[in-house]
Amino acid sequence: MADQTNETDEVETPQKSKFGLLGALGLFAVAAVAGVAVPFLLPDVFASESSEKSEQQPVVEDSLSNGMTYVPFGEVTVNLDEGRMNRYLRLKMSLQIEKEDQTKIEELLESKQLILRNWLLSHLSDKTLDEIRGKAGQNMLRREIRNYFNTALFSDGRDRIYDILFEEFNVQ
Repeated sequence: MADQTNETDEVETPQKSKFGLLGALGLFAVAAVAGVAVPFLLPDVFASESSEKSEQQPVVEDSLSNGMTYVPFGEVTVNLDEGRMNRYLRLKMSLQIEKEDQTKIEELLESKQLILRNWLLSHLSDKTLDEIRGKAGQNMLRREIRNYFNTALFSDGRDRIYDILFEEFNVQ
């Protein structure tokens, strides 16, 4: 009987791999670092590829910046239409216009600054927090401001202000 127990004890049990989980994670980490480091170690290879591509296809400029410029309007702070009027909106914005119209629009903005600012203060003070919340609320507000400014500044019906860009949009 003693011989039988020794035989079963001597039967080889499958050994766990020396590689194991830590080895696999280490190998993955080395591969990841190597993948990140290769472009820095071989910049000439990647530079020649990109220069070949740029020679084959002409660079197309961004259509938004092509011929466009931005005119700052300034900052407006107004209480929102909330129960106790303890919430306010501070807004700083710029107008996106064509470069060729810049001087004309700057002159119009300067001459009608009080009218535009007065309308903006009144319009914003009618807004609730829910109306200006999120991307949809901000986009709606930008459209309303753009439409009014175009109507107030240009009597010919042609829109010369293409977008209103918020530089600051703080609600407290």
